[in-house]
Amino acid sequence: MEFLNRLNSAYEKIVINGDPVQQMEVLEQRMAAKNMIMEIGGVKRPFPTFLKPYFVDMKRRDLIARHTRNIISGVEKVGKLFLEGYDFAGQVHQEGRIAELSKVDPVYPSLQVMVRLDCFFHPENGEMKFLEFNCGDPSGMGWHDAMLDIFLDLPCIHELKEQFAVHVDHLLETHRKAMLYKYQQWCEGKKIAVKDKPTFAIVCWKNSTILDDVMEIVLRYNDAGYPTVFADPSDFTYDGRNVFVGDTRIDAVYRDAIDDFIKPQFWDHCQDILNAYRDQNICFVNPVRAATGDFKTLPAIMSNEKYQHLFTEEEWWTMQETVPWTRHVKAGMKTEFHGEKAELIDLIKHNKDSFVLKPNEGYGGFGIYIGNDLSQSDWDAAVEKASAPDRDYAVQEFVRIPVDKFPVVENGVFKGFVNKNVNINYWSHAGEFAGAFLRAADGKLVNVHQGGGLVPVFFMGDK
Repeated sequence: MEFLNRLNSAYEKIVINGDPVQQMEVLEQRMAAKNMIMEIGGVKRPFPTFLKPYFVDMKRRDLIARHTRNIISGVEKVGKLFLEGYDFAGQVHQEGRIAELSKVDPVYPSLQVMVRLDCFFHPENGEMKFLEFNCGDPSGMGWHDAMLDIFLDLPCIHELKEQFAVHVDHLLETHRKAMLYKYQQWCEGKKIAVKDKPTFAIVCWKNSTILDDVMEIVLRYNDAGYPTVFADPSDFTYDGRNVFVGDTRIDAVYRDAIDDFIKPQFWDHCQDILNAYRDQNICFVNPVRAATGDFKTLPAIMSNEKYQHLFTEEEWWTMQETVPWTRHVKAGMKTEFHGEKAELIDLIKHNKDSFVLKPNEGYGGFGIYIGNDLSQSDWDAAVEKASAPDRDYAVQEFVRIPVDKFPVVENGVFKGFVNKNVNINYWSHAGEFAGAFLRAADGKLVNVHQGGGLVPVFFMGDK
């Protein structure tokens, strides 16, 4: 921690002495030029950020990579077992179109390819707590890499690099390597020749709020020499063997949200690409079955000794170290919490400051109840709602929220360095740690959709 204290102190001096207002204006202008606009509550505004990356001691990187790899391995295992019929007592479940499409074998051997893990990381002791996993359709990689390059060109970062060793991760570099690896595996499974430069389609709904994030992926793939097109799910045609966008034959697809395919307003217009997927005639990433890892109850499986036998010693070690106590909210369930045996609903109600309630299939921080933010009566009402027969919720032990200082500029005035709650997001591409970005906010829901800011993560060392 002595190193990080010294590093942060040095950076504060750099920012304060370097006209933070002007540099923040440059940062925002360059991000706006990249169309980095965030729609929050129906209002479009500049993508929220701060004039400071998040610093992690390079000495922590190997452990972060190890824990990330073990968590992904565990998530992969749970998904495969579920698809094979293992009963997880309703904690993992699918129905309708997503269940039908999850039955499709993508040809290559893995479910989880591009994954984002939400984590509370405490730099003073290296403690990590994985809160939830974003497996089905994680986003933000394009915006991250665009933001990272803008940061790297700021005068304050140039000055920082004169004093310290800096390591950064461009997420789209390992994204592209993972796509090439899955394409190669797909070709091997189909027993067809592997192209040196396959043609990719990067896919999301043409009116998506994250369209420009996806367009950055298209741009960077092309810049790296790989022919790549953007496509709305309705843009594909399929002749029974090959997939096209216009006259361009597509070898592999990277999709954003699965909702862009299966929601009623899209379903009838994207059957060509889905039929190609069903026929195993397109390399499709992420596979639909990746969504088996999206449930907020995955940590309940990983923190319950009932399921220990499903995992290796290495995986279970990581789970014990990094996964907070979590359970599926069901009335009448008996449980144990730090040695105390109790009926689950009574336990939750009588210890409100110890728990958080999350919708099992939620996203963006919506529908979450934090016990120590509520009165007892409001908490009791939330527990009743979450435990109703028609609801599907997870309860998780409240985890101490990390804090870091960020320079704040408001209305053209530098307000100094202000404490923010932070949530680091580790990325895994094809099972391996790929890098991270960080969200910072005033409230306990550390999420950009809830008004937080996004910054790149720098792994730092002495020169």
